[in-house]
Amino acid sequence: MRTWLTLHGQAAAAALGRIAAQPFATLSAVLVIAIALALPMLAAVVLKGVSSAAAGLDTDPHVNVYLALDATEDEAKKLEPRLRSHADAASVRFVSREAALQELKSTTHLAELLASLERNPLPHAFTVRVRTTEPARIEALRGEWQKLPKVDQVVADFEWSERLGRWVRFGDRALAAVGLFLALAVVFIVGHLIRLQVLTRREEIEVSQLVGATAADVRRPFLYHGIFQGLLAGLAAVALAATVSAWLQYELRALTSTYTTEFKVVFIDWAGLIAIGLGAALLGWIGAWVSVGRELRQFAKGR
Repeated sequence: MRTWLTLHGQAAAAALGRIAAQPFATLSAVLVIAIALALPMLAAVVLKGVSSAAAGLDTDPHVNVYLALDATEDEAKKLEPRLRSHADAASVRFVSREAALQELKSTTHLAELLASLERNPLPHAFTVRVRTTEPARIEALRGEWQKLPKVDQVVADFEWSERLGRWVRFGDRALAAVGLFLALAVVFIVGHLIRLQVLTRREEIEVSQLVGATAADVRRPFLYHGIFQGLLAGLAAVALAATVSAWLQYELRALTSTYTTEFKVVFIDWAGLIAIGLGAALLGWIGAWVSVGRELRQFAKGR
């Protein structure tokens, strides 16, 4: 066990020494890999922000029934029992035109403009929460309630939030595919860089094998090199993504400060960051393993 630990300690020290001896080449490689890793991280941050904003929206299925402008409040309240008695209506809320105007004034910057109007332009309305999300049944509800007296328009307002949710779920799947491709790119980049190092040390490797070094002995320092390179790239990617996320948060706060819905950047949690660092180190190890194994087989064929 002590021999095993000594061999691995020496291999790790040799890898660190080689990284320190080539600072410019190491920095260039780490930055290239970090950018490849940071791209899906930033996409994940944006998707989490959109998902968080969508979660704060009212996504329960409901239908808004707008009455004609000349409908009186008494005529509107005569409709309420007919809406409540429908089998698909879970609850019904009456919104008078006066209440709608006050809400519009308090939630927008149109108070002065609305105050200058000669009469209230908003109609009485009902918000009906329905028990179904099936498009066919909601379309049937629309047609049925549209025929009620004094009804001007029937709108199902939750459809857009459902579409947003579907787009977010699609974005999650697209992000997983992009992340997979970029992970393969990282393996390729690390493998290519390790391959160049193996080629430059070919004579040293062949001499060591002649005096008894096994493939594992030759491969070990390169594997640690790949691990350290991947780990450094993972840390650089986290720093890059955190910097860009902080800038996005600053810009969003300035852009949406007057909106009623808060848009904020949700960065990756600690568990996710640790997984990214370990995953980057694993990708570096895989790239080094594949590249060194391939070159050792080429060396053996050339003898």
